[in-house]
Amino acid sequence: MKKCVIFLVAFFVACSFCSVSFAKDLKIGYLNFLEVFNEYKKTKDYDETLNKKAEVKEKELKVKESEIEKMQSKLNVLKDKEKEKQQKDVEKAAQEFIQLKRQSLIDLKKEKDERMKEIIEDIDKAIKDYSKKNNFDLVIHGSAVLYGDNAMDITQDILKIVNGSAKK
Repeated sequence: MKKCVIFLVAFFVACSFCSVSFAKDLKIGYLNFLEVFNEYKKTKDYDETLNKKAEVKEKELKVKESEIEKMQSKLNVLKDKEKEKQQKDVEKAAQEFIQLKRQSLIDLKKEKDERMKEIIEDIDKAIKDYSKKNNFDLVIHGSAVLYGDNAMDITQDILKIVNGSAKK
């Protein structure tokens, strides 16, 4: 029985040393994803493009709105029959305006979502490629890091990669 106990103790001690000898040093990095996203040239270009489209839509909507206001102002001077017909035209134009405004917002949001997805995929691919190339075992989001050595921060490296590829 003593031999069995001694054997088990020796076995567990040997196993604990084995796990230490097989342990590997992990290479860990972190990055501020939001900074990369905001400073990515493609993000800035897409924002500018979407803002221009939004301005064009806004101008179209303002023209339509002023037309409706003109139609409403004419209502006061018309006779009853003409007023009734004009009122229906105003209501129809107002409904079209609301629908146009709603559709414009939906279209812009859809385009923004598609472009954001594309940007996130670009950044994600750059992180994965960089991590493999530089033998990182783990890359985490910077907001999850309470403390990390600046040498572990790969934010600027990823930003250089994505902005370099955006030029191509």
